[in-house]
Amino acid sequence: MFPSWLSRQFFLTIRGKIMLAFTVLAALTAALGLYAVNSVVESGRLVVRTYDKPLMAISYARLAQADFNALELAIERLAREPGTADASKGRITDLDRAVKADLGVAVERSATPTSAAAAQNAAQAFETWRTLRDQAQSPGQHEALREQTARVLDSLDLLGELTSDDGFRDREQSLTLIERYRKLSILATVEVLLIGCLVALMLARKMVTPIAAASHAAGRIAAGELDTDIRPDGKDELGQLLASMAVMRDNIRGMMEREIAARRSAQNQLADAIEGARSGVALIGPDGHVLMANSLIRQFFPGRRNFAAGERVPGEIDEGLAHPTGEMQLEDGRWIRITHSPSKEGGMVLIASDISFLKEREAALREARDEAEAANRAKTDFLTNMSHELRTPLSAVIGFSEMIVKETFGPVGQPQYREFADDILHAGRHLMEVITDILDIAKAHSGTIELQTRTVRPEAIMRAAVRIVHEKARDADITLETHIGELLPTIEADTVRMRQVLLNLLSNAIKFTPAGGKVSAEVSRHPDGVLLRVRDSGAGMAPEDIPRALQPFVQVDASLSRRHGGTGLGLPLTKIFVELHGGRLELESALNVGTTASVILPASTGVPAPGPALPDAIPVAPITMARRPEPLSQEPETQSDNVMVPPGRHPEPASRPALEKRL
Repeated sequence: MFPSWLSRQFFLTIRGKIMLAFTVLAALTAALGLYAVNSVVESGRLVVRTYDKPLMAISYARLAQADFNALELAIERLAREPGTADASKGRITDLDRAVKADLGVAVERSATPTSAAAAQNAAQAFETWRTLRDQAQSPGQHEALREQTARVLDSLDLLGELTSDDGFRDREQSLTLIERYRKLSILATVEVLLIGCLVALMLARKMVTPIAAASHAAGRIAAGELDTDIRPDGKDELGQLLASMAVMRDNIRGMMEREIAARRSAQNQLADAIEGARSGVALIGPDGHVLMANSLIRQFFPGRRNFAAGERVPGEIDEGLAHPTGEMQLEDGRWIRITHSPSKEGGMVLIASDISFLKEREAALREARDEAEAANRAKTDFLTNMSHELRTPLSAVIGFSEMIVKETFGPVGQPQYREFADDILHAGRHLMEVITDILDIAKAHSGTIELQTRTVRPEAIMRAAVRIVHEKARDADITLETHIGELLPTIEADTVRMRQVLLNLLSNAIKFTPAGGKVSAEVSRHPDGVLLRVRDSGAGMAPEDIPRALQPFVQVDASLSRRHGGTGLGLPLTKIFVELHGGRLELESALNVGTTASVILPASTGVPAPGPALPDAIPVAPITMARRPEPLSQEPETQSDNVMVPPGRHPEPASRPALEKRL
């Protein structure tokens, strides 16, 4: 059977139709070519037949007549010129054979029986003439020869006429046949052209027209005309293409409808969101015209056309945007803040928020701040005045009790009075320290603490602080160690405040370390300058309690507070003083392990200020340090002066004026 690609379904496709059309055109072309070849062959045969018979018969008949005439002339010449007998006889013999041969060809090439009979008669007459010529001796025979010569010439003339008639008839026949071939060729060509045009029209109807329709439909779909009518015609590829285009058109139309619906829904949602916003919102296009705005922003800028769609942004907006904070006050007294953000299309989103409540709150906060600052100033003034009022009589109490304890002007009658005076002295000193710490906290909060800095050696300050607390550590049965590093840089510090920092750290370490414990004071180099470290093996505290320990008036452990006393101002003041020196305080602690306090101070490039050298070794003999009260009006250096009186001895005469002046 036929292969699969030659099935009926194949010829319903574009490929099959094109193949069929070209096959038909090729067959027509081949048929026309074969007919043309046949016409040429027949014309050639006609030419050959015309030349082979009529023309050759005419030619040889004329040639026979010419040779016969030449034969007669040769015979007459032989009779007139006997001297040329040999040449004439040869000539006569040749002409005789030539006439006989010519007549034989004429008989053979005669086209019609009449011509052939005439050619045979002429040949017989010539044979008779030859016989008479050979026998002509008498005058009667010559007369018969002449008569026979006339009959030969007549037969040759008749043969020529008949062959000429045959040639004319063959010519007419050839022309008629050629004309018929020409007409048939023209007719066949026209028929082939008509069939080719018909095939082309069929192809155009089946291919070109659907392709043009598909191209037109595709162009209209590309231009957005999704209502284009597409009619699939046929089951070939073009029909399938048109059907697919129709499906594609419907899909695109569905997608566009869904997209339009989604955009319309998004626009409605955007409009609802903008309208429901608590701030005035407006969408501004790249040309500065309003695209969308809610009613709230139109309330901020009342007017018939303000923030209407398509209108330009009011000029007041530019004034608000030009303000650094974007704030502006409306005519009705309300305050709004205008902000904007650019959009991807080159426009912007304008937001106007009502900040009248914030302005009122800001004014209230400003008023409250002013009141708080006034109260803080009043508190500071109160603390300052109270400190002065308390410290003045307290200094007298401390001084007189100290004189009684030390029996400066003579022995006390009852020893119990001396013990009472000693209790009054210690209580007064403690109260003076509390008042001083409270005053320092007040100064720190008000920012009125001023440092009297100079270039000093950090190890000297540490040794001085250790010397002061050494007796307290010895009485508490605590080992106090000092570790001083090498090649220590100098620091810029207020010696009084920095000594107070170290005293606070050492006092806390000794106070919260049980008997038999150890406290170490270290000074070493640090990448950021100098490290002053106090480490103890005391009770310690939880790491989460360290921030609370740095707050004023906070005691981490109430039981320890009751057992050891204190106001909770030591560490907060230490932190404040360290930060005033540009350093930092770091605490590390763990329960029942101990606490490590590290003070890191920046190094200086100056030269230490001259002053008395502090001893590297700490005296073993007990020394009682009587710290003088610190009046508010005194300078820091004056506050650091101490009056040292060995126990059991009266003050020397040189120290008496100072004591009297102090009292």
